[in-house]
Amino acid sequence: MKDITRGRRALGFMFLPVILATLMILPSRSIGHTMWLNVTDFYPEIHPKYSASTKIYLGWGHRYPADDFLSQEQLDEFYFVCPRCGKHHKLSPNPSGFLATEVNFKEPGAYIVTAALKPGFYTMYIEKGEMHHKMGPKKGVKGKVILSLYYEQYAKTLINVGAEDTSAYNKPVGHKIEIVPLKNPMILSEGDFLPIQVLFEGKPASFCKIYATYMGFSTGEDFAYATSTDSKGIAMIRILHYGPWLIKADMKLLATKDLEDKCDELHYTATLTFEVP
Repeated sequence: MKDITRGRRALGFMFLPVILATLMILPSRSIGHTMWLNVTDFYPEIHPKYSASTKIYLGWGHRYPADDFLSQEQLDEFYFVCPRCGKHHKLSPNPSGFLATEVNFKEPGAYIVTAALKPGFYTMYIEKGEMHHKMGPKKGVKGKVILSLYYEQYAKTLINVGAEDTSAYNKPVGHKIEIVPLKNPMILSEGDFLPIQVLFEGKPASFCKIYATYMGFSTGEDFAYATSTDSKGIAMIRILHYGPWLIKADMKLLATKDLEDKCDELHYTATLTFEVP
């Protein structure tokens, strides 16, 4: 009888890591979706009569370049920045598919297209032995809270209209967390480094986690490159392959005092997409 009891205890200890691992995976699958911007043509030609155009597709999920669908209602902003005057031009996403939206540019220049999710709360908790997911704060939850966070997500993409403009896109657009390229990717080649700076609330984000990959590297959730920013918020991304790239900056902080009753953690994400020709 003692041997059976010992065996059951041993079996329980064997499965404990699996249970814990599952609990860790669940939140990443349910709320770990990332937003980015896909572009049909990062270098559209401009014609005096017809201007230049390209299409922007909203990427959403875990697998670059396409994974899940993002609803129009989840977007908080969607616009492009004029390189000449800095004015923001609001875009209306096409409600079908991947929110594929045609964007027209009347003048040559280095354009930035941006998007932002509506911020929100997510809570995962156990009540009466069952796992529950709540798209809201932990306040009012009766069970044991496993994970509770506040999130914000931002995305940018770089579009060169007219090959003569090699500016660096180094003007921030003002997102809470933002990846600012310090060189224009169009002047880079395979093997070069792209310097970037991550800003959080307008200041350098020190020691922020950075992940990068290029289209075709993997059909899963893998990234081709991982690094961190230095004390000045700067990181170097090795260009391992030509073509479209995605860079992701990920920052997690403890909840501030005014949000402690609603969540335990603050999660901020920024993505940047571009093409190395």
